[in-house]
Amino acid sequence: MTLLEAVSVRRSQRTYLPQPLERAQLDQLGKALAECNRRAGLGVRLVCPAGSVFAGQGRLESARGCLLFAGPAEDPDLEEKCGYWGEELILTAVSMGLGTCWVGGTYDRGACQARLEPGETLVCAAALGIPEGSPAPRALRPAGELALPADCAPAWFGAGIAAVQRAPSAMNRQGYRFQLQADGTVQVRLTGGGAFAMVDLGIAKRHFQLGAHGGTWTWGDGGVFRKAAEEKSCGAVIWRPAGDGREYLLARHNGGHWSFPKGHVEGRETEQETAAREIREETGLTADIDTGFRQVVTYSPAPGIVKDVVFFTATPAGGTERRQEEEIAQLGWFSFREARALVTFATDEEVLLAAEAYLNGKS
Repeated sequence: MTLLEAVSVRRSQRTYLPQPLERAQLDQLGKALAECNRRAGLGVRLVCPAGSVFAGQGRLESARGCLLFAGPAEDPDLEEKCGYWGEELILTAVSMGLGTCWVGGTYDRGACQARLEPGETLVCAAALGIPEGSPAPRALRPAGELALPADCAPAWFGAGIAAVQRAPSAMNRQGYRFQLQADGTVQVRLTGGGAFAMVDLGIAKRHFQLGAHGGTWTWGDGGVFRKAAEEKSCGAVIWRPAGDGREYLLARHNGGHWSFPKGHVEGRETEQETAAREIREETGLTADIDTGFRQVVTYSPAPGIVKDVVFFTATPAGGTERRQEEEIAQLGWFSFREARALVTFATDEEVLLAAEAYLNGKS
């Protein structure tokens, strides 16, 4: 499940099953959390178990996990960043099948504050865990109440506002308005106040960015969005039988991260042709591509650029295994358990999990 797909299915979950989160789930969330903290300069923490945080807070007591959103007290954009990056973590948890709920004040702030470093400020929290039941969807505000009218608006603007309609907000107030500017940028301004107005603004900006398929925001009330240039790469989760299970081929890229072979689409190549060529170039192997499995990861490799990476599954068909020295530092075959622990990014772990489920369904 992509983050944009998670936008459509997420609900505020207030009741949870008593079972704890699995170690693998905690590790996967930890990868996403570390990446957000690194990119945003925040101090978000994952607390498990979360009993001391939500003790005495009614239904939220059943939550087995808690995210604490905090960061440097001197950061003037701290609240907005916690909303923006916090929603990315929330949606990541949803994509893993977990239930989540933003929490503004119904938690033990003292117990949470004790977990922070000197100089850090606690902004808010979120409950997470194994959902019990499925909350009813809330009514969406009309798009016309969230965006000022615009002549000949591009499709990506409408898609961005559609994602904003689903943005969680304190008291469901959604106190902001988006406006398409004559130069093709988008500006958003607050239309109301409240204790968590800037957190709400950060959440709304992240939703708009996801719906519009990439772009960059400036911080603050009156922040400006510039649509990103779009790129595309293709690759595959390569596997082979091993005992009673499978082994997966991972590549440690020269940037230091472990992932799957992939690369840019060239010319008029099809997705399948690109995946096959990149596998051959990066690993020396020819491969049979299974297009019955298709997962897309979207991320921003550089400011002003958004990239879709399409992954298939594949099996080796020939060739001699060798790494492409310009791109790959190391190749290795790993069991599913080993590969899951080794992949660097939570999004790649989601692809691996989906591939394993797909292959199990075929066997």
